[in-house]
Amino acid sequence: MRRAVAVALACLALGPLAPGAAGAAGRSHRVAAGQTLGRIARRYGVTVDALRRANDLPPRARLRVGQRLAIPEPGEQPPHDEAPPSAAPAPAPESLPAPESLPVPGTEPAYYYAPTGPGRLGLRPVIMYLHGRGGRPAADCRRWAGVARNLGWVVCPSGQEDRGDGARGWDNDWPNAQRVVLATLAALRERHGRRVQLRGNTLIGFSEGAYVAMNVGVRNPRTFNRWLILAADSKYWGGPGVEALGQARGQVKRVYLITGAQDGVYEGTLQVRRWLQQAKVPTRASLPEDLGHEVPLERRAGMYRAALWWLDRAG
Repeated sequence: MRRAVAVALACLALGPLAPGAAGAAGRSHRVAAGQTLGRIARRYGVTVDALRRANDLPPRARLRVGQRLAIPEPGEQPPHDEAPPSAAPAPAPESLPAPESLPVPGTEPAYYYAPTGPGRLGLRPVIMYLHGRGGRPAADCRRWAGVARNLGWVVCPSGQEDRGDGARGWDNDWPNAQRVVLATLAALRERHGRRVQLRGNTLIGFSEGAYVAMNVGVRNPRTFNRWLILAADSKYWGGPGVEALGQARGQVKRVYLITGAQDGVYEGTLQVRRWLQQAKVPTRASLPEDLGHEVPLERRAGMYRAALWWLDRAG
């Protein structure tokens, strides 16, 4: 009798497949004693990296006995028949040509790079980066081009606040920032016509730019239905933002959050993730233990490529 009970408990610990909201195929696994990510990945025919991403696990995460893991679908292919996201460093910004300058009516110029790779001359989405306070849009655009222009237009508006010596800010004023964002998209469409997608685009925002991206995205979910939010804080939304999320949740396709565990807004990011999950928005988060309030594109290019790749795959 004892042997039968022990066998039954062991089977439960191995984790029978069961519906799981976070798994791409609705599968999950309960961690048993002695199991590692590598063993679990081999059992289900997936990579360790895919298993980590599906469960928001940092590189040195320790598994707990009884922990439930979402199992991603095996054999997933990257978009546009490209290679999977590379862990190689991003190109040095100085190795890239200078971005194109884009006049935007009523505000400072934006900067952009045209798409590369297959389909670059057809209709392509916009990946719009909103800089942090004191950012330099042309330089920031050059950095993001190295990891994003294979997915679409990389576009970087200039915040409406002049902070001196070429630095810009958003003046903590998302309604005016929204006008800049939409005017920039319209100006790019005016210049390049039907090669520029007007719906289903991606917003990236860091720090004060995250504040703008969260508020613009939630109020323009058809134009920007994919978000990569860097250093999100729950203070950026408040009641009105959360209410707008409830109204937009069926239109926001995917959100990816990246915040370092040493960043002062870390707890705020966790709250933003809870709000998104409660609104049933597909959400992933990377929370590296060794990062603070920063965007280390050149040395952590693979993390940002993987986030953009996942966002791009939204239906």
